[in-house]
Amino acid sequence: MNSKRFFIYFCSIVLLSCAVFLASCVSTPAPSRLYVLEQLPAKSLGQTLHMDKPGDIILIMPVRLPPQLKQKGIVIEDAKSKPQILVDHLWASSLSDQIGARLVADLQSLLGTPDVSLFPGPRFANPVYQVETEIIRFSGDKEQFTLQAVTTISAPAQKTILSRQSFSETLPVPDRDYTAYVATASKMMEDLSRDVAKTLIKVHTVKP
Repeated sequence: MNSKRFFIYFCSIVLLSCAVFLASCVSTPAPSRLYVLEQLPAKSLGQTLHMDKPGDIILIMPVRLPPQLKQKGIVIEDAKSKPQILVDHLWASSLSDQIGARLVADLQSLLGTPDVSLFPGPRFANPVYQVETEIIRFSGDKEQFTLQAVTTISAPAQKTILSRQSFSETLPVPDRDYTAYVATASKMMEDLSRDVAKTLIKVHTVKP
């Protein structure tokens, strides 16, 4: 009886030791890194856009993204390969929300006005211009980054499209890491915002 108990006790110790050993062999996955689009200081265009009446605003609509950019993982792709969604390098929040917030902040700075707001905007505001942004590509590899988008500016009260134009730019990534990758993406967002700001000034100037 004693030998049987000893055998059971011995087997229990062996099994427990094996379990501890196996657990120690399982590597702990590296924590995911989170990224946000940098808020770069957008330089003024030298022109301001003054709204005609208090309550008039420029309304930035929700940004539309292709399916692969709706994931939290940063997308890596080039002309020769399919998009790869990273699992350990993630956007800290929705890319659509980040791009929309970035457009608002940039346009307020570039146009010299606080009258730019994300949808749905302040209560009782009157959207004079509505800006819709469709991102076609927002990705690259560790050597270069490409931003392609289509922006539409319309007058909601007249139910009229005032401008619809494409934007495309590719810039080199200065360092082969994801911090530089995101910094390059941030720089290109400033260029997109500047393009939208110039168009807004143009359509506001020729407004009847």
